[in-house]
Amino acid sequence: MIKTSPYSNTKGSEKFKDFLALSFTLDMLYPIFNKKSTETLFEGWRSRGALNGWTKFTSNDYTLEFYPTYYTIKKNKPQDSVTYMLSIPVTINDFINDMDRFGIQLYWTSWIDENFEPKEYLNKDEIEQYFVNLLLKMGKSNELL
Repeated sequence: MIKTSPYSNTKGSEKFKDFLALSFTLDMLYPIFNKKSTETLFEGWRSRGALNGWTKFTSNDYTLEFYPTYYTIKKNKPQDSVTYMLSIPVTINDFINDMDRFGIQLYWTSWIDENFEPKEYLNKDEIEQYFVNLLLKMGKSNELL
């Protein structure tokens, strides 16, 4: 799984910055209406569909509930049952930053790898290790010398 990182923590590119400035839609988490209005970009979220402007997404650790004018974040563990209410994210970058602020690790789907270079979307501190691991998997660790 490929971790997301706020744009400010990446080396980025203009192309990636423009992508993150696109409007955020709920189908980026999970295809809600059984039709793809957009590509699903984030792994690990499930939904049972929308009902009167309310949509609930769950992961192993968190629940996101989207309403017409706001959304809530809640940990799934009863001992941490604080609910946070936020404005609906306008852009993909806004959503990633919200999740980062609350310590929720997001993961890209393989779509990101097919459309961008790792050096554009990975945390700048993780790029070198990514390529080291890739060379090891390819059996080309001698290239590291």
